Amino acid sequence: MESIRLRARSKINLSIDIKGILDDGYHDVEMVMQSIDLSDYIIIRKTKSSFKLVCSNSEVPTDKRNIIYKTWKLMKDTYNIGGGIEVFLEKNIPMAAGMAGGSADSAAVFVGINELFKLGVSQEDLMDLSKELGSDIAFCFGGGTALAYGRGTDLKVLDTLKEDFSLLVCKPRDFVSTKRVYKMYDAMYLDREPERRPDNRSIEKGLANNDIDMVIGSMSNVLEGVTRSFCHDVRNIEKIMMSKGADLSMMTGSGPAVFGIFKDKNKAKKCASILREGYVQTYVTSISNKGVEICGNK
Repeated sequence: MESIRLRARSKINLSIDIKGILDDGYHDVEMVMQSIDLSDYIIIRKTKSSFKLVCSNSEVPTDKRNIIYKTWKLMKDTYNIGGGIEVFLEKNIPMAAGMAGGSADSAAVFVGINELFKLGVSQEDLMDLSKELGSDIAFCFGGGTALAYGRGTDLKVLDTLKEDFSLLVCKPRDFVSTKRVYKMYDAMYLDREPERRPDNRSIEKGLANNDIDMVIGSMSNVLEGVTRSFCHDVRNIEKIMMSKGADLSMMTGSGPAVFGIFKDKNKAKKCASILREGYVQTYVTSISNKGVEICGNK
C-alpha cells in the first residue's frame, strides 16, 4: 500500500459542563460529544523522506504548526518509522469553530499512518498516544456519541439518536481562542453560577430511549455566556435559527460555531439560505455514529 484516503468527521457538543479544576490544573469537564457528517478528507502518500502538507484552504498553516505534522512526528518517533509522507488535506470543517476540525484530522492521520506503514497498533493505544496532542482527538477516532469527562479524554460510549432530523451549522467570521474562553469562564463564574447547566443524566436517558425531546430539553453549554460576551454573532445566529423553525439552537465547544436541530428538513434548508446571506460558512448536515473512516487505498 502506497497511499490511503480517509474521512475525518467533525463534532458538535450536545452539552458542556465544568465541574471544577483538576489537580493538574486542567478543567474537570463533563460533556456529551456528537459526530456529524461535515468532514475533512485526507490523502496520505508514502515518500522516501521528509514531510509535506498541501491544503485546499490557503489559510491553513502547512508547516510544523499544523497538528497533522505533529501527529506524524509523534508517530514517527514513537514507532521508529522510516521514510516520509506527503499529505493532501481537503479542508471543509470550519477552523477555530469549536468543532474539533484539527482533532479530527489528527485522528485520521493516526489511523492512516498505522494502516499505511502496517504498524498493527490497536486503536486503544493510538487513542492513548493522541492525548499528548489534545483532548478531543481520542473521541474523533470512533466518533458517534460519547460522554467525555475529566480532562475530556475519558470516554463513555452512548447511544446515538436514530430519529431523522437535520443539523444546521453556522460559523461566524470571529476567531475564538479556547484557552481565552476557559480563562474568562473562571473569572466570570468565580462567585456565581452559569445561567444554566446541562442535565447530562437526562441526555443519556433520552439517547437510550431515542427521545429527542428529552435530549433537547436537557442540553446546554456553560461556555456560551462567555463567548457571547465578545462574539455577538452567536446570539444573532441562534435567534435566526429559532425564528425559522429550529427546535433548539446553541453554541458548540468554546465557539463561535452555532448549530440548530431541525425536525423539519425543509425549514433547515430555508434557514440555511437566509444565514448564508451574512455567514458564508453555513452547512446543512446530519449526525453520525462514525468517526474516522478509511475511504480507499492504493
